[in-house]
Amino acid sequence: MRVVTFKIDEELLERLDMLAMKLGIPRSELIREAIISFINNKSSISELARGRRLRVKRIILT
Repeated sequence: MRVVTFKIDEELLERLDMLAMKLGIPRSELIREAIISFINNKSSISELARGRRLRVKRIILT
């Protein structure tokens, strides 16, 4: 696994740490899960939008 460094607002870091502590997982694991969730969510939205565009094109063309 690679190491990634980034800047984060102090308040957001505190919220992140509180949630990680509440869930009983390391901060890095929580960040990885959040990134995976974000990417999966955006991918699903993109696929839905692409599917809608295809349907609209079919309706217009037929």
